[in-house]
Amino acid sequence: MSTPENWWSATESYVSEILSLLAVAPDRDVVYWRGEAFSGRDLIRSVTETFLALRSSGVGKGDVVAILVAPNSPETLTVRYATHLLGGAVCYLRTTNPGTRNTVLPLDHQIQILRDTEAVTVYADAESAERATELADGSGIPVTRLQHGERNEVGRVDVADTPDAVSWDPDALAVINFTSGSTGRPKGIRLAGRAWEATVRAWMDLGRESDCASILISTPLSHGVAPMADAVFALGGALYLHGSFDAENFVHTVSAEKEVSWTFMATNHVFQLIDHLLEQGIRNSDDVEAAGLSSLKRIVYGGSPAAPARIAQAFRLFGPVLAQGYATTESGRITTLTPPEHGAPELAATVGRPFPEVEVVVCNSDSGAQLEAGEIGEVRVRSPQMMDGYNGDPELTARVLRGGWYFTGDIGCLDERGYLTLLGRVADVIKVGGVKVHPIVLEAEILAHPGVRHAAVYGVRDEDGSEHIHAAIECDPAEKVEVENIRAGISETLSPIHVPEKINILSALPMNNNGKPDKVALRSQCV
Repeated sequence: MSTPENWWSATESYVSEILSLLAVAPDRDVVYWRGEAFSGRDLIRSVTETFLALRSSGVGKGDVVAILVAPNSPETLTVRYATHLLGGAVCYLRTTNPGTRNTVLPLDHQIQILRDTEAVTVYADAESAERATELADGSGIPVTRLQHGERNEVGRVDVADTPDAVSWDPDALAVINFTSGSTGRPKGIRLAGRAWEATVRAWMDLGRESDCASILISTPLSHGVAPMADAVFALGGALYLHGSFDAENFVHTVSAEKEVSWTFMATNHVFQLIDHLLEQGIRNSDDVEAAGLSSLKRIVYGGSPAAPARIAQAFRLFGPVLAQGYATTESGRITTLTPPEHGAPELAATVGRPFPEVEVVVCNSDSGAQLEAGEIGEVRVRSPQMMDGYNGDPELTARVLRGGWYFTGDIGCLDERGYLTLLGRVADVIKVGGVKVHPIVLEAEILAHPGVRHAAVYGVRDEDGSEHIHAAIECDPAEKVEVENIRAGISETLSPIHVPEKINILSALPMNNNGKPDKVALRSQCV
C-alpha cells in the first residue's frame, strides 16, 4: 500500500501527534503483546488500513464504531485512532467493566449497547469473528474486519488507498464508556474530544515530572488507562500489554525488560503484588531491587479505596514510587496522593489533593451549601476532563451535572490544606442506632490488624428494616488472626457501635466484576 506521508497531520489532534512521533523512528518497537513486538511502522500501517476499511464501511463524521477485539490487543488503540481520524467516536463491546477484561458480555447486553449508541458498524478481530457474526444477525449492524494473514501482510481493503483525515473537533463526541452496572443498568458516559485530550495531557505532565517512559498495562485499554497509553506514546515510550493482571507475570516482565518505568494498577492488584512478593521472601526495598524491580518509578493505583495499613506495606517495599489516584469515568482525574506524600502517616487515609485545573468542594447533600474544612458532605468536582452527560439519559445527566459541577455521590471531607478523605458512597452508609457508619473507615481499621489481607464491611437489613454491620475478611495463612482482637481494636479506636455483629473469615473474598469485594454475594453467603 502506498499512502501519502503523514497523511494524518492536518487533523491537528492527539492522534496526529502520536502518529507523527511514531513516524520519526518507524523501526522502533513500541508495543509488546503476546510475545510479539510491534514497531511504529506496524502501528501506522494498522491505523491506515483500519481507517480505509472503516471508511469503506461507511463510517464518517459523527458515527460510532463499536470495537470487539482481544483483551488489550494493540487494535484497541489503533481502531480508536482510525475512528477519530474519520471524525467518529468509539465504544467497546467486550466488557463494560475493568474487572472483567477476559470476559465477553452476554450477547443481548452487547446488542443493547449497539442500539443505545447507534453504532454504524462493529469492528472485530479474528478472535471475535464468531461473536461478531452473531451480533450482525441480532442487530442488523454490519461488521468491519481486516483480512490479515501473517502479521506483516497488508490488510486488503477494497477502496482507493488515499486516506483523507477529518479535522479534529474537540467538542465532538469521542468515546462512549460504560460503567460497571454494579448499582443498576450500566450507564453510557459520553466524552468529547476536549475531555479526552485533557486527560492525555494530564498523564503527560505526570510522565514528564517523574521521568517515566515505558509502561506495563494489565488493566483494560478500553477504560481509564487508555489516555495513559496515549500519553506514553506521545512521550516517546513503549507499551507492554498484558491481557490481565497476574502478579508473577508482572514481576517477570518488569525484571526481564528493565525499561518498564511505570504502571497503572487497580488497588486490589497492589495488594496482590504485595502478597506475592512477601510469599517470595521479598520484604524490603533492597529485596525489591535484587528482584529486578528497581526500574519502576511510578506505580499509579486507584479504582477503590486503599487501606492505609496495606499501602504502608507497599511503601516499605517500593519506597516513594506510589501515586494514588481518585477518579471517576464521569469526571476524569480528581485528586492524587504523590509518592513523597505516601511516606507521611497523617496523609495515609487521604486520596491527596486536586489535580491542576480540577476544583473539588464538599457540600451539604441537602442544602447544597459548601462546607468548611473538616466537615463531612458530598464531594463535587469541576474539571476540563468532565463528561458531556449520560448517553440517552438526560434526567440522570441533569441530576449529576449542575452548574458545571459533577455530583460524585461520594462522601468525604477536605482538610485545611486541601487533602481529601473519602468516607464512602452516599448509598453505602450503614445507619446503626442513629449513628452513620462508613464502611471504608471500618475496613481500614480491620486491615490495620496484622495478618488481615482483605476486608469487606457491609450492611444487612433485617425484616423490620433495621441495619446491622457485618464484615468478611481474608487472612494470611501464615498468620493467626483472632476475631475477638479485631473486635476489641474497633471498639477502642472507633466505638462499640462500630463493631460488626458478625466477622466471617473466608479463604478468599469473592470479587465482583470491578475487582472489588462482592458485597452482594457476601450478603447472601454470610447473613
